[in-house]
Order: sequence, then C-alpha cells, then structure tokens
Amino acid sequence: MSAKHPEVSEERTAKNITAFFILTFVLSVPPYIIAALVPQDMVMLTGLIIALAPITAALIISYRENGSGGAKGLLSRSFDTRRITNKVWLIPILCFWPVLFLLAYGSTVSIGETVPDPLFPVVAAPILFVLFFVFALFEEVGWMGYAFDPMENRWNALKASLLLGVIWAIWHLPLYILAGLDPLWITGQLVSLVAIRTLIVFVFNNTGKSVFAVILFHAMYNLCALLVTSFYTATGHLITSTLIVFTELAVIILWDPDTLTQFRFRKVERAH
Repeated sequence: MSAKHPEVSEERTAKNITAFFILTFVLSVPPYIIAALVPQDMVMLTGLIIALAPITAALIISYRENGSGGAKGLLSRSFDTRRITNKVWLIPILCFWPVLFLLAYGSTVSIGETVPDPLFPVVAAPILFVLFFVFALFEEVGWMGYAFDPMENRWNALKASLLLGVIWAIWHLPLYILAGLDPLWITGQLVSLVAIRTLIVFVFNNTGKSVFAVILFHAMYNLCALLVTSFYTATGHLITSTLIVFTELAVIILWDPDTLTQFRFRKVERAH
C-alpha cells in the first residue's frame, strides 16, 4: 500500500478532489472560447490564461475547506524549498530537460530533418524561464499542491500519477485542436503529457513533496520545448516523445509503484 499523508484531510479526499477537477475545467472554458476566436497562430498564447484555472480552483476549494488559512497554506507550498532536504535533486530538476531536448535535437538533425530557427534567441532564456516559472506555479499549486496527495492516498503514486496525467492531457487537448496542430503531433503530445506527469510525481515524492521542485521541473520543460525547435517538427517531436516515454518506463521499472521513491534493485547487505 502507498504511504498515507496525515496532513491531507479525509474531507478533501472524499468530497473535494472531484470538485477541484470539475471547477478547473469549468474555469478553463472562457479562455478556450477566447482561443477559438483568435487567429490560430495566437491560440497557444491563451494557454497562459488557462494556466490560472488549476490554482484558482484549488484556492477556492481550500478556502471553503479551511478559510483563508487553508488558501494561504496552499499558496505557501509554491516556495516550500525546505522540503528539498537532498539538494542533489536540483541537478536532475534543472538539467534533465535540457539534456533530453538537446539529445532529441541532435538525433533529428543527424537524420537530415530540417529544423526551423528558434522564435527567441537563447539570451532571452532567463526572461522566458521566469515567465514559465510563474505559469508552472499556477498549474502545479493545483495539480500537485492540492490534488495529488489525496489521490496517492487512495491508490498509490504510480496509479495516481497516471490518472492525473490523463486528466492533465485531456485538459490540454482543446488548446491543441484549436491551434490546428497535426493529429499525430497531438497524439504524441498527449502520451508525452501522461509520461511527464509520472516524472513530475517522481520528482515530487523524492524531494519531500516539494511543489517548488516540480514548478522548476515543469518550467524547465516548457522553456526547452520553446527554444529547441526540433520539438515542432514531425520527426523531432516523435523522437522527443519517445525519449520521454522511455524515461517514464525506466522510472516505473526501477522504482516501486507505491511511492516511486524506493529503488527496486538496491543491494541489501547480508547479516553476518
């Protein structure tokens, strides 16, 4: 069985997680209407507005549960750096996505695929990172700060991550359709999102359940996806998605499903 988290109330587990998901989707409707009205090349920008839905839904329901203290407590998870007791985890959090995307880029170029020029120069990366950090915060305070622990309590880390990943992917789907993206690209991206959510949970559980850690991880993904333009070619996206899914499978195989924190093949010293 998965480890239980006493700070997660039974009330939240039983009554309000479903309400959180419903409210998140309802709050996403107006931005999606805006996305349907703007030119296709501007549709993805509405994703910045849609990102407000998870945090808004979580704060509303947290306020109903525990008043202003509950909402403030949830917001405080945004910078819960003290939970990251093993600072070594900052290395994969900051470096995993650049390595994966550069590997995908190199593989794409090596087989002769034409890759478009970046929309932004690399020197703009710090500014873009701050922007992506803010919008990752809007998402992850809701998805991980509010919803995930009760889901893990009910099932386990792996099952909860897969379910949350499916919900997260469905939440993104209208945006991709309205942007007129290729159906094969959309399919690959939806599969990738489920895999990415498992990796986010892996980081979350191994950093003392730090929401700040997964905000960083999420922001690095978005930054790399924007700057490494092979992501937007058919072959490049296929390679990127394949690498992401293979990484997810490695985590699933090598770490126990209950918490995704215990390495399955750790050597056990024999008693003498």
